[in-house]
Amino acid sequence: MKEVQLSIGGLGISLIGGRAVGHAMSIPGMETFVHPTVDINIKIQLDANVQMSRCRLLHQFEIVDGQMQCRFGVDSEGVYFYEFGHEGFLRYNPQYPELVEISPIAYLPVLRFALWTAYSIAGLHFGAVPVHSSVVICKGKAVLCLGESGTGKSTHTRLWLNNIPETHLLNDDSPIVRFSDGEVRVYGSPWSGKTDCYLQENYPIAGFLRLEQRKENTIRRLRVVESFAALQPSCPPCMAKEERCMDALVTFVSNVIERVPTYRMGCLPDAAAAHLSHKTIMG
Repeated sequence: MKEVQLSIGGLGISLIGGRAVGHAMSIPGMETFVHPTVDINIKIQLDANVQMSRCRLLHQFEIVDGQMQCRFGVDSEGVYFYEFGHEGFLRYNPQYPELVEISPIAYLPVLRFALWTAYSIAGLHFGAVPVHSSVVICKGKAVLCLGESGTGKSTHTRLWLNNIPETHLLNDDSPIVRFSDGEVRVYGSPWSGKTDCYLQENYPIAGFLRLEQRKENTIRRLRVVESFAALQPSCPPCMAKEERCMDALVTFVSNVIERVPTYRMGCLPDAAAAHLSHKTIMG
């Protein structure tokens, strides 16, 4: 298997690299997004000879449930590098936005994260960004629940599924939000956390819902500046560490919040919370 073509977030993705392609396609969820006739926007080379260049280190963080450290940096020529612990490397030159290079990675959880990273950094150029959220679909429109880990995103979407008719889950961790031709839509993706929910579907977005645990259920629509502060932290964190990425991310988030309302909700893990957010967002 030398090449596989995928459609993720409305973008055509080509995985190339011999045996490494078959290895990548063994990741749960990937097969759902195979699309042999899609027009290609991004090529991901999975067997590239990549090493960490002499870089200005911008960010270091834990990956794969804290099992190893990932480092992100930029070299003197403006090329981005990621080091995934001892497993491998990624290189991306913004002058060639259609190509991401990854060295061979044997450990599937790290390869899965590397592919998500590749999509995150290249997809931004095309107005497509993974957003850390849990997404519920109701009557053909999407609500994205945002929040820090442990704030109850999955709990709140599950309350919708259990209490609001005509609902289903689209993605439980990292759907793709895309701004294209003046429209904002959310897409299912191969990255859904620990929930096996890999759907090749996309919908217009009715609203973003930033959640906080409280002793009572309250909700209010946010002003523009508040909306930016609610959505931006749910985008890939490395984008905020480098000036060019941040500029592109600011443009993306600004376009999105101009067209989609954002709400902040203090909530309990009960059915009343689901009914309140449903009534407020969906009308």
